Amino acid sequence: MPVKAFSRSFVLRAAFSAAVLTALPCAAAQAATATLEGGTVTLREGESASFPIQGGRDGPANLNAECEIADVSGSASITFDGEYYVPLSEPAVGDVITLSRGDTRTYSLTGVVDAKGQEAYVAFRFGGAAAAMCFPGMDCGGAEDKAGSVTVSCRDASS
Repeated sequence: MPVKAFSRSFVLRAAFSAAVLTALPCAAAQAATATLEGGTVTLREGESASFPIQGGRDGPANLNAECEIADVSGSASITFDGEYYVPLSEPAVGDVITLSRGDTRTYSLTGVVDAKGQEAYVAFRFGGAAAAMCFPGMDCGGAEDKAGSVTVSCRDASS
């Protein structure tokens, strides 16, 4: 008799586990998706490129986008910003991206948008030249000139 009780218990646990594992992908598939309104913007020093995000107003939504910073003609510091966007990948909100002549950086933005009825966005601000490392007594004449402009392109990658 104890063997039958063990067998029934084992079968019931196995059936329950199978049901849970079957239901999990369905629940994940129903998660809301946010979309980024992409575009390409050429920035001069002090300017920002802002990309609105649709979704996440009624609760958390997953965002999957891709952004590229290119056409750097000198030294540049770009600050990443976002409102109601919680990054799960680099860059984090507030990160400063330092670029040199000819650099191109591509970022896969993966995160969660929880706008709570507000306007959500991600943005890149061109703050000027990257700070040069120059110590007293060093010849800093070879420091790279600041970039006149940079190009930021973003697109939604959820499909």
